[in-house]
Amino acid sequence: MAMESDISNSHISSPFQVLTLSDDDVDDESDMASHTARPWSYASPRLHNSPLTTPSASPATTRKVAMSRYQEADIGDTPRMFSLKKQPSLSSSFLGKSLGKSSSQPNFFDDQPLSRSPSSLPPPPRPPSANALSTKSSALDLDITENGNDDTMLKLDPDDLAQFRRWMIGFCIVNFDLEIGQALDYVYPPMELTDLEKKNICFSAFPDSNVFEVGDQVYNVRVRASTAGLAVSGPTSTAGFLYGYVFFRQKKDPTIRRGYFQKSLVLLSQHPFVGLFSRLVALLGPVFFDNGQPMLEAACMNIANWSPVVEGKVLDLPFLGNLLQVEISRPFNPQLLETTSFDMNRLQPEEQIMASLPIGGLYHHFKDILQDLWLLWELILLAEPLVVMAPDPGVCSEAVVSLVNLINPIPYCGDYRPYFTIQDPDFKSFVTKNKPPSNLILGVTNPFFNTAVEHWPHIVRVGRQQLRKPDGTLITAHGNHIQPHKSKAALGSKANVLFEFIQGVTSKRKAVIAKDRQLLKMLTEASMRGYPPDWMLNNILRRHFVDLTEKFLGPLNRYFSTLIPNNTVFQADVGPPQLRPFQTEQFMKYLKEHGTQLPFKSTFKTRTSTSDPTKELYAQFLKCGNFAMWLQQRTTEAQSEMNQRYIQSLLLCEADPSRSSADTKSRIRDLLYPSSSVSSICITITDQQREQLKRVLDEGN
Repeated sequence: MAMESDISNSHISSPFQVLTLSDDDVDDESDMASHTARPWSYASPRLHNSPLTTPSASPATTRKVAMSRYQEADIGDTPRMFSLKKQPSLSSSFLGKSLGKSSSQPNFFDDQPLSRSPSSLPPPPRPPSANALSTKSSALDLDITENGNDDTMLKLDPDDLAQFRRWMIGFCIVNFDLEIGQALDYVYPPMELTDLEKKNICFSAFPDSNVFEVGDQVYNVRVRASTAGLAVSGPTSTAGFLYGYVFFRQKKDPTIRRGYFQKSLVLLSQHPFVGLFSRLVALLGPVFFDNGQPMLEAACMNIANWSPVVEGKVLDLPFLGNLLQVEISRPFNPQLLETTSFDMNRLQPEEQIMASLPIGGLYHHFKDILQDLWLLWELILLAEPLVVMAPDPGVCSEAVVSLVNLINPIPYCGDYRPYFTIQDPDFKSFVTKNKPPSNLILGVTNPFFNTAVEHWPHIVRVGRQQLRKPDGTLITAHGNHIQPHKSKAALGSKANVLFEFIQGVTSKRKAVIAKDRQLLKMLTEASMRGYPPDWMLNNILRRHFVDLTEKFLGPLNRYFSTLIPNNTVFQADVGPPQLRPFQTEQFMKYLKEHGTQLPFKSTFKTRTSTSDPTKELYAQFLKCGNFAMWLQQRTTEAQSEMNQRYIQSLLLCEADPSRSSADTKSRIRDLLYPSSSVSSICITITDQQREQLKRVLDEGN
């Protein structure tokens, strides 16, 4: 048995490994233990030739045969000296498209026959020597996620790489080095990152806490990018940001001087699809750490074959044997079950995903402090500085993203960091003894922040201390995070102080919006009853705040509509109409005359103070960055609509030449061939509209 253990540990198992023995190798089951079974064909993306297919066999059949042989070799009851570690079952079509011969579509199986006579088979490998059996180095001592040679990894061709990067930038493998700390092992597919970007990614890839938990954690980060080609173009910063989705694994390892194996898989993307990408790393992380780089290559090939990102559509996205149905959100449009094509009565949250919503969700993380959400809505609405403290990065990051989405459809104007560490380059500018910067939300777990930000006006503490068994393992786990367990020493240490806080909101602001007590009662009763499920209660809660935000925007939208020219027919020879400017004084008069449907607290209706809570709330909003973002969005939408109506008026000249004039033709030329002059018209037109306008211009010549 010792001999069997040494042999099995001297090899690294793979989910694509196929074991085949000739008739001469094994005479019967009883003789099996006297032979060393090794794979003579290793079907991985790195080897393009394999003697497993027949010319008449379809690619799908070939893949099924390979996977079935893997499964038989993997979980069969027949004893053997070389035993593979049992792996999760994988789809036989894990790449999602036919297997070709390009570098991006490796030919996993060549055209050689499925069955061969014993004489045509290659000779069986020799058993390992005694020296090999006594070698201490085993698969358990090796980190199969290490990249010893970049040349061995599958290289995506330019077309596949371009398709892959419609969704994401790539994967980063971050390790903890005793000499230099967090270190970037490698990136795949290869990408150019600046030293600052590498530093940001490395420091964000590890939980920033003194509490050692053994297990896996999934969370998301938002890091500043300095590379223009990778940065996200957005309203919050001209420098742009990258979104990272982290799968962190920590386990005890006596072979490491630190005593722990610590490594992270980070998915980098230009899209804030927290629901989708958190699910991807939760699926990829375990199989990557168990099987190594082939899983990373297979995942990238899956993604390279996905459809393009289409806003507002539900896409079928195959990934490592799973079929995910994902709804891509439209900008500044809340994702709700009422507006999706998913069946609410049969929803499967793990496979039917709304891309921009955290897996945990607003209700799950704030269920113990629901009564504080109305105050938090006011704070986010007015872009107040806010710190969110939580016991672990998963709760912390999802809570921050949920708060940012709380004011949808108003776009949040500020900088938010779902998970912020003391090593972040912005730490010194954000965390000072002075007044905190406005338009900023930080999510933290390090106990250091308890004192470092105690002078901030608004602090949120969310997430309950987990109940644990005497051995330190969790009794229950939150959301979809994999159950971690914490050492007994950590449970009683000062490092565990963050777990002891009382959930709630500490704020210098007095809320003016009334809570919906009927909603609170319904959610409380549902929680005690255990039905409906959390994802449905989360949707009910989010829909309430979407409605609340719409009520707040009501007076603003109605006043804004008065700024739009109401011409039913635009004059082609006059030029596109322009919006009238937004005037604060005029709006406040309009607000006083027409009021709002917001549910203010009753105490403000009866108090003798001369201040008007309605006027104060809107006045504060008009001074913050969220109003500027909302006004820019509404102006862009309205101007675009008016421009399209103007183009339609020009196209009428094609059907009725009598409408055409010298001024009209001049404006068409400016539209088709814009110059740098101030008078030139800059309007986005479609290819069809361009051809139609050219015909109008040609007919007049």
